[in-house]
Amino acid sequence: MSMNEMIIKSNTDTVLEMPSLPGTLGPGKTAKVGEITDDLLRALELGLLLVPAGAEEPGGLPPVVFEHHYPEVLPVAASRAYYVRVLRGEAAFHDGTSLRNFVAYYGDGAGMSCAFSDDGITWDGEKEISGIAANGYHVVCALESPTRLRVLYWDPDVPSQPYNMDGMRTAVCDPSVDASAFSEDTVCTGDIVTEGAEQVWNRGHYGPSFLWYNDAPTSIPNRPFTWRYAMYFIASTGGNDSLGLAYSDDAIAWELYGDGPVLSGLIDPQEWEEANGYVSACHVERMTDGRWWMLYSGGASGNSGIGYAWSWDRIHWKKADFNPVFRNGSGPFLQRCYTPCLVKDGDGTFLLYRSARDASVYRTFVSKLRAISLDTQDLLGPDHLAQGFAPRETSFRGAGTQAERDALIPNPSLGDEWFNTDIPETGAWEKYTGTEWRET
Repeated sequence: MSMNEMIIKSNTDTVLEMPSLPGTLGPGKTAKVGEITDDLLRALELGLLLVPAGAEEPGGLPPVVFEHHYPEVLPVAASRAYYVRVLRGEAAFHDGTSLRNFVAYYGDGAGMSCAFSDDGITWDGEKEISGIAANGYHVVCALESPTRLRVLYWDPDVPSQPYNMDGMRTAVCDPSVDASAFSEDTVCTGDIVTEGAEQVWNRGHYGPSFLWYNDAPTSIPNRPFTWRYAMYFIASTGGNDSLGLAYSDDAIAWELYGDGPVLSGLIDPQEWEEANGYVSACHVERMTDGRWWMLYSGGASGNSGIGYAWSWDRIHWKKADFNPVFRNGSGPFLQRCYTPCLVKDGDGTFLLYRSARDASVYRTFVSKLRAISLDTQDLLGPDHLAQGFAPRETSFRGAGTQAERDALIPNPSLGDEWFNTDIPETGAWEKYTGTEWRET
């Protein structure tokens, strides 16, 4: 099979016939194709096809480098800000005084708080969330309409957590009136947990990891993304975490998809995951060619760093060869590095929020991916590195030959990372290779 060929598999009990297929495709059968064309992509969206090997990295993918130019952004005054989820909508979230463009929900060490922003960088209006379980966090969000925002979250106070379903809860609010005031708080039900003493992959759960909302569901059995809600959840054996997939029509009663995780540090392990690799909090975005892109917490623990994975069907994922993009290590707020959340800004750029820990202090930092789209070159000034998904030869830094310029661009697959940030009362730090830091 050539490097451009991939295997697709039927996920329906009828015979498929499409222009891009080399013939008909019977139930459960496989075929080789050279590319994912529009008709195959539509079949993937409908759950009629699967790509069992996951997706290859996009052509011309360079080292992936985010600019960490901004200081820590959350919390405003709370003791902690971690497991953050950020939403953006033009004048969509009421802070009690006015409508704002951004809202962030996060664990504050004693439950959940939210804060508001107009630019995603400067935050204010922090307040505790009302109407949910007292110590709930590990939140994910779906903006179902301008007047209805849903959260799923984990309640650690339920007895026998994480080893039963009852720790998963959901609630809603009207963000145009008060984005902090929730109601209809309900315990979720379903079969996503295999209760008992045996350490199976989903013996327990630590709540949701990512949530999709489908406003036109067809709810076809065994096709999770045709339902109104689909969720990745943090499945746990009690000693290892991975991502499971479940689906629902009401966000209350959940049905498990398949009999194993969709992404695990124990399957096709990478060096940075070591012998007991974890996968936990994640964020997923779609690329312009139709494939899916995931940032996920992982490594030797669920907070050791952030990796990438790629998929065509959101069920089968392929980890990026250059993982990890971010990794914990020595230096300020590098004891943990995890819980990524991406938000597309008004100009099309991405803001990446991630949690970090230093001793007992938890903070959220923001990074800017400067490329307007995931396949557009990004040329920065001489004091920054080129970033974004673009052919390496389109990224220019300094003078000289292409090889000389390439030598100045960090390569995550070789352990290089470029990370600089300003931390109050600590100063400016720059991470310039591997996990080594220096103060600047």
